[in-house]
Amino acid sequence: MLTNEAMPGLVKIGLTTDSVESRIANLSGTSGVPLPFECHFAAQIPEAVNLAKLEKTLHQLFADHRINPKREFFKVEPEKVVLALSIGGFKEVTPGKADIDPVEVQAMEKAKEQRRSRINMAALGINPGDTLVLSRDEDVTVTVLAGGKVSYKGEVLSLSAAALKALQAMGYKATSVSGSDYWMFEGELLDERRIRLEAAQFEGAVTEESHS
Repeated sequence: MLTNEAMPGLVKIGLTTDSVESRIANLSGTSGVPLPFECHFAAQIPEAVNLAKLEKTLHQLFADHRINPKREFFKVEPEKVVLALSIGGFKEVTPGKADIDPVEVQAMEKAKEQRRSRINMAALGINPGDTLVLSRDEDVTVTVLAGGKVSYKGEVLSLSAAALKALQAMGYKATSVSGSDYWMFEGELLDERRIRLEAAQFEGAVTEESHS
C-alpha cells in the first residue's frame, strides 16, 4: 500500500515480485511526481498464495473507491486496506526511508506537517477525556488531553508520537507516522472523520448559498 503526500486521500494497492524499495524508486523516479511515494504497509505473501488473485480480490473489495479502472489508485484510508490484508496474517516488510534522498524526505515531512496541522480534535467533536483506539489493535487506547495532546501509558504525547510508539510496541517497523491515519474515534479514523465533516460543512454552505 503506497501513499503520496501530493495525492492526499489516495492509496495505491499493488503487488511486486521485486523489492518494495525498487518498486517505490521506479514509481517516484519520474519528474511528473512532485513527491516520492511512501510505503504505508507492505506484506510478504507466502508462496502458496496466488499473488495475482490476492491483488484482484483487494481491488474488487475496494472497487467502489477506485479512481480509474485502469490504474491502481483508490480513494480510501490506507489503514482499511491494511486491516483487510491482515486477515491473512502475512508478514510485514514495510521499508523505512533510509534509501530516499534526504531532500525528498524533508519535502515529504513538510507536506505531512501541513496536513497534520489541519487536525483539530475539538472541531471533530472530540473532547478532553474522550478515548481514541488504535486501528490495528482496538485494545490499545489513548486518552485525549487539552491542547491536542493525548495520554499514552501515562506519557503526554502528540497523536503522531503516540501512534508511532504504539505501532513499534506491536513490532511494526514504522519510523514516522501521521497519528490521524491510525487513531479512531467512534469507529472512524480521525483523518476520515475530518474529511467527512469538512465535506458536510461544504455541502451545507453550498446549500445555504443556493437558497439565499
